[in-house]
Amino acid sequence: MKLKYSLITLSLFAAPIWAANDWFLEQTSLTNAHKFLLEGHLEESFDSMIQAWQQEPQEHMKGHLDQLLLKALDKDCGRSFDHSKLPTWLNKLAIQRQVIQSPGRLSYRLEIDAQTDRELDQILFVQWPEQVLMSNVEAPEKIDDKYWQYRQKVDLNAQLDTGLYKVKIKTKEGEDWESWVLLTHTTSKQTVRWSSKESWVVDKTALLNRYCPLPVMDVALYGDVDGDYAEVWNKQYESDYPSQVPETNLPIDRYLLGVSITHKRWQGAITIEDKQIISKAFDISE
Repeated sequence: MKLKYSLITLSLFAAPIWAANDWFLEQTSLTNAHKFLLEGHLEESFDSMIQAWQQEPQEHMKGHLDQLLLKALDKDCGRSFDHSKLPTWLNKLAIQRQVIQSPGRLSYRLEIDAQTDRELDQILFVQWPEQVLMSNVEAPEKIDDKYWQYRQKVDLNAQLDTGLYKVKIKTKEGEDWESWVLLTHTTSKQTVRWSSKESWVVDKTALLNRYCPLPVMDVALYGDVDGDYAEVWNKQYESDYPSQVPETNLPIDRYLLGVSITHKRWQGAITIEDKQIISKAFDISE
């Protein structure tokens, strides 16, 4: 059955748009998702994918829906999946999956960043149908006279699965907003790894989607501040990635070095990010 659906998928993507109606004699959420994608109606295709996930598909169908969403991203990196706007009080929203690799340890994290012009009472993130992954709100950072920055994190036992999620945000004034979120399996086309004690290398495993932003490298050093690690130096790169820590004015000491690569796409107005982080001890000496 899995092979059958794979062959059908390849055939459909190769078919001309005028042939779409001839292919789909059966009307289901899945066939509608295919049909709308072939016709260039990305929002309708995305809505049909959500409907298909709500029907709790079997495992082989989950893989099929995952590949269909990845194919839809080739159009405009997800900008046309949802034409609705964020509420006026929510300026930005980013959902980030993190894979953190440190010596002898591999961990996973979900981070949701929200920028609002009023205080929040709840940020809820649920895996369909009812597995709550995040429900609390931590103290925000006031970034200017107008906006608060909420950065909510939760550690996970494994990477977030492919599938359907829902994000819900509620203000202290009682306003609320929610949206479905579809995640694919992690498909980072550039990854970072250590090449020596103090240097790293970026592996390019596939061509980048030209409609998506370039992956961003973040190099950061963390030092002991009041008995806890805190960021003391940071630099970002969108191209010409370095392979070593550049010269800094930091004092001689032992630090924690973190190097990350972040891939970004959209789901309408929502930013979806996959971030890989590698870290290890780093000494600054004479």
